[in-house]
Formats: sequence, structure tokens, C-alpha cells
Amino acid sequence: MRGYVYAQNNQLERAEDELRQAQVMLSAQRAALYTSQVAVELADVLHRRGKSEAAAALLHEVLGDLSSERGAVHAAGAHRLLGIIAEDARDTDSAEEHYVRALSLLERAGAAGDLADLCRLLGDLLRRTGRVEAALDAYRTGLGHRTAPGTTTLGPAPAQPPL
Repeated sequence: MRGYVYAQNNQLERAEDELRQAQVMLSAQRAALYTSQVAVELADVLHRRGKSEAAAALLHEVLGDLSSERGAVHAAGAHRLLGIIAEDARDTDSAEEHYVRALSLLERAGAAGDLADLCRLLGDLLRRTGRVEAALDAYRTGLGHRTAPGTTTLGPAPAQPPL
């Protein structure tokens, strides 16, 4: 938890130290899911510290331990971060692939806030590559999940985006 708090406060060196310590402790307890979740948080810190290659390697290592049934939000976070790293490396095909995988995981998990942010990333990528209609679809998907029944004031429930 300290590592997470340090990361939120942009104290990245301290966050890395704490998250590495947590990873060792959880691994020793054979807490595989929690170890993988900490690894995703650590990868984010590594990326933010300019260690994107180490972050990507760590993410690829733990993705096999996460799935849509077990750790879906963190698996999606891993794909989201791999997409960002791929975009930084100008590998738009890989970035799109990771964003789409993350999108699928987040839709099933019902993580509306994360899904909306991911749809923004995917939409922006598609727009930059000249696929405006696909970008609009991605944005609508994100908005559709943020405007679930019961979230609007007047009139009928928001319309679901077309598939």
C-alpha cells in the first residue's frame, strides 16, 4: 500500500522500492494474484521512471497469471500500459492490439472509469492514424459505459451505442 501511495504522490523512487519489497513478500507467501497485481503497479512506476523496457518485460511476465476470471482489471491495466509503451515506440499496431484486449477485459469486469479512459486512448490512437469513424466508435463505447441507466436526470435511460 505504501508503494501505491508513493506512486500516487509521484514519489517514484520510493514507490519502486516499496513495490519491489511487497512483490518479494507476496511471492514468499505464494500469493500469486496479489504478486501479479503488485507487478502491474510496479511496471507503471518503472514506465514513469523512464524504464519502459523493464516495465514491458515485467508485464509480459505476469500476463499469464491474470485473466478475465482472475485479476481482469489488472490484466487490462497491463495491456493498457503495454499499449502506451508501444505507442511511445511508434508501434501503433501493437498499441491498438493491447488497447483492444484491455477493452474486452474491462467491459466484462464492468470497470466503467477505466474503460472510459481506455476508450479515450484507443480513440485518440485511431484518430491519429486517420481512422476517424473507428475513433468515434471507441469514444462512444466509453461514453456508453459512463451513461448507464440511472445516471441521467431527465428522460429515458441513455441509448446504448450501436454495435
